[in-house]
Amino acid sequence: MPLLRLRQFAEPDNRYRVTVELEREGSPRRDAESTFELHISAQDQEDIRWCMEDFLQYPMDPAPAIAKRIEQRMAEIGVDLFTKALGNTPVWPKVRDDLSDTRIEIETTVQDATALPWELMRDPDADVPLALRARAFVRSTHGSVQTPELPQSAGGPIRILLVICRPAGGEGIPFRSSARRILEGLRGNDAVRLTVLRPPTFEDLARALREAKSAGEPYHLVHFDGHGTWREHGPREGGHGYLLFENAALDENRQLVDGPSLGSLLAETGVAALVLDACQTAYATPPSAPVKVAHDNPHDGARAIGSLAQEVMDAGAAGVVAMRYSVYVVTSAQFMAEMYGRLAQGDALGEAATFARKQLHARPLREIAFDPRPLQDWMVPVVFEAEPVALFPRRTGAGNLKLKLDAAGTELEGLPPRPDAGFIGRDETLLALDRAFDDNAIVLLHAYAGSGKTTAAAEFARWYRETGGIEGPVLFTSFEQYQPLARVLNDLPSAFPEIAQRWFALDEAKRRSAALQLLGQQSVLWIWDNVEPVAGFPKGTESKWSSQEQRELADFLRAARETKAKFLLTSRRDERDWLGDLPARITVPRMPFQERLELARALASKRGRRLTEVGDWRPLLDFTDGNPLAITVLVGQALRHGLRTRAQVEAFVARLRSGEAVFEDEATQGRTRSLAASLNYGFEHAFNEEERRQVSLLHLFHGFVQAATFQHIAGVTREDGILLLDRAAEVGLLTAYGSGNYSIHPALPWFFRGLFEQQDPGARERSLRLYVEEMASLGNYYHGRYEGANRDVMAY
Repeated sequence: MPLLRLRQFAEPDNRYRVTVELEREGSPRRDAESTFELHISAQDQEDIRWCMEDFLQYPMDPAPAIAKRIEQRMAEIGVDLFTKALGNTPVWPKVRDDLSDTRIEIETTVQDATALPWELMRDPDADVPLALRARAFVRSTHGSVQTPELPQSAGGPIRILLVICRPAGGEGIPFRSSARRILEGLRGNDAVRLTVLRPPTFEDLARALREAKSAGEPYHLVHFDGHGTWREHGPREGGHGYLLFENAALDENRQLVDGPSLGSLLAETGVAALVLDACQTAYATPPSAPVKVAHDNPHDGARAIGSLAQEVMDAGAAGVVAMRYSVYVVTSAQFMAEMYGRLAQGDALGEAATFARKQLHARPLREIAFDPRPLQDWMVPVVFEAEPVALFPRRTGAGNLKLKLDAAGTELEGLPPRPDAGFIGRDETLLALDRAFDDNAIVLLHAYAGSGKTTAAAEFARWYRETGGIEGPVLFTSFEQYQPLARVLNDLPSAFPEIAQRWFALDEAKRRSAALQLLGQQSVLWIWDNVEPVAGFPKGTESKWSSQEQRELADFLRAARETKAKFLLTSRRDERDWLGDLPARITVPRMPFQERLELARALASKRGRRLTEVGDWRPLLDFTDGNPLAITVLVGQALRHGLRTRAQVEAFVARLRSGEAVFEDEATQGRTRSLAASLNYGFEHAFNEEERRQVSLLHLFHGFVQAATFQHIAGVTREDGILLLDRAAEVGLLTAYGSGNYSIHPALPWFFRGLFEQQDPGARERSLRLYVEEMASLGNYYHGRYEGANRDVMAY
């Protein structure tokens, strides 16, 4: 295979010296050298980042025109780089016609790893980047510390250790990102064996890799899904790139691991390659255009990954595949599947990654939230390879790995099915659950009505079981109806049929003992769903469980902490009255904007519609406040009513805010599908007639309410007002934040309007007048603070 090597040497003032070498078997080596100036501004870098990371999240005008301008600039940079570094040398004519069989290596120092975007290098005559024409297009270093020596396996599977690091929780990158799509696509395929590292610390990584090597089955690849960072003053002297591993014992739950440390570990344990994968689906509303940046902005993210990859290679690793930008999940999943498939066929890492890059270019349509749009993100993966190293002997014929990007995912018997539109997002919740179970056997998931607690719990069970969190079965028990401990334990024989015959011959006391013995031998995940009725729901309502039966349930959980079982409870409240500090507690947050958009797109698709048929969904999605059930009901309603323009959507939202628009919702569908059923659950028993009249005043508010404002309108004391609002929070109508502050469920104006209108006209008029007076008083207060130059108010 011909080898074309370009060595880059940086000089001051954006000047570069590049030497070119062409080696071909049976032909003399040809050399050339060029020195040139090439300026890629910080704004160019930010523009490309925006195009790769933000554009498709909300590609409305003028974003498409901006993206087209940026893609043209990328082509210009590529042509300029090609012409100055290679095109004008005598070497180019000698390799031009054999490019499809040529390996191209770009050698740089660690410091200059990301100075030039070599993947963009473009032949103006063919109008095609060289990275899409060569057989392999890789980066290398100016001499590694050691040459990798890797044994070649006789056959599969490819053993991959997946390290998912989120030191800051769900911020930045969704927890499962590409892992979910890759898992779903690989299901039933024996070519790849994927294991998730728990917990994702560097210490546990070293242990897992060393144990695998000692067992004679070293991992072929470590797939790191997380963030890198550049530090001028980090653990090592001078500027270096680091990966952020989790470590709860350190500040901010993160440990900086540099390239030499990681590369040495990979070389020691026989790992062939490292994959650095940073996916995103955007947890904040994306910018509609690139932001303006300072002239000296170094874009530390790309700089960190590039330099770290080079240092990993220097330490003896055979190869690294890194993502220059945070890619979309669909891009990463497609690229990884194509690359893993070629590795299984015997391609070297550089060839496999180059093939996958070409496939991204051949299939550029990316469906993020709206209709599919082309994106030239083939240049995002960057491949580092010391020399061609194949994991397996080359194979011919069928057997390529295929990834089904629309796979629905595994189902476990006894779990509630996924929603009709599919399970969307909730990565921050799944991450919190996954991490909580690292240190706790019992976890409580709680949130307001319609937040999707049960759905999230079921999805977590599927994920946790499939990625090795537990080896045994998943059980699901609902407490919506009366279930004392004896009846709850009778769910065990369904998961362990071999004990069924003996089980029912035992008395209740012996069943409890047998259950604990069984759970001590076999790891299981047991979901206890909707446990709020156990202590009476809402608070003050008589429970069907006696105090003794409540203690029996809690005591069983305490005893089960010493077994291999893990318990996931769901409720609308924190259940401290009967569980105390027994469980770790996790609150389900609102859906971020991009997940709302993704859910809306899935709902439209189920109805044979396209999301882009409606001019702008933002007003409606903002109104839902990230409540999945509200999104499901209201987006379906908007589609059925044929809303098209932003003005129509805004008018619809205005009617919802006032309570005029009726939620087209059928309570008989049950609490998981009906807002009415979900909100009514517990409400009828929570308030007497006079309290319902007072609480119905909440329909005047949207988004937020303060107890002080509510008490004046309702004509109650502050203490009584807080008691009423706290009770409303308990049944899921509000979320309490302390100090008399509450957020409001988006469906409240509709839910309470009917109750409000049952009052006599005089009472309604008095309430409205008081509301207007309170809002005017609040406005005057903030106006005065603003005039007084209060910084908090001015910033808001």
